[in-house]
Amino acid sequence: MQRRIQRRARGFGAALACAWLAAAPLARAQDDGYRPPVKATESDVALLFLAGRYAMPITCKKTDGSVVELEESISFKAAPDAGGGKSLKVTFFGVDVADAAYCYNLVERRLPDRRGTMFVHFRSHNREDLGLSDFRRTAARGPLTYWAHRGELVVRGLGSDSEQPAARVLAFDGGEAKILVDAIAPGTDGAKLLADYEARAGSARNAEGRRFSMRFSATDGTSFTFYAVEALRMRK
Repeated sequence: MQRRIQRRARGFGAALACAWLAAAPLARAQDDGYRPPVKATESDVALLFLAGRYAMPITCKKTDGSVVELEESISFKAAPDAGGGKSLKVTFFGVDVADAAYCYNLVERRLPDRRGTMFVHFRSHNREDLGLSDFRRTAARGPLTYWAHRGELVVRGLGSDSEQPAARVLAFDGGEAKILVDAIAPGTDGAKLLADYEARAGSARNAEGRRFSMRFSATDGTSFTFYAVEALRMRK
């Protein structure tokens, strides 16, 4: 799961499949001889594919006029018992910065602090013998949809000059609550944001990290986009 995903349409689907194959267990064991290939449904593949930790670059201006470059982080971890089925637990860790006036990036003029968890699943045919091919076809048709069935985010203004002074709770409790995961097309705001981040941080720090546009939609229809880079090498 260490291939860059920066293509559109068909290329997106092909890259998704190749990335999962790179992380799949070996069909032959080195010590015990041949074993049958591991069976996986489309849901299994989709959840394994997205699992990981991601970050979006942000900039905070402090009350003394100085500027600090930070990251908003989220993680996707397997939660097989959550909601009675195979799921991922999505965690938003928020942004910790002292004496901030406001925070922003190249896409959003004001960014909030988001904290909380939700659980998501992937709807599929769940054919164990065709999981990878089913996933490849789904990805080739467009963005991947992960449906949220439980959880909430607490969204607060970030900084003393925030335009959102009161905290707000976004529920992700079914209905149309979901995450749309797509490749980031060249020339888009998301691509420019991550290119600027890499120029500042040094692309070698995260050369193999995948990039995604993640569109979160709450149960009440409120939505926001998280431009994510996989945090493989952000920390030594």
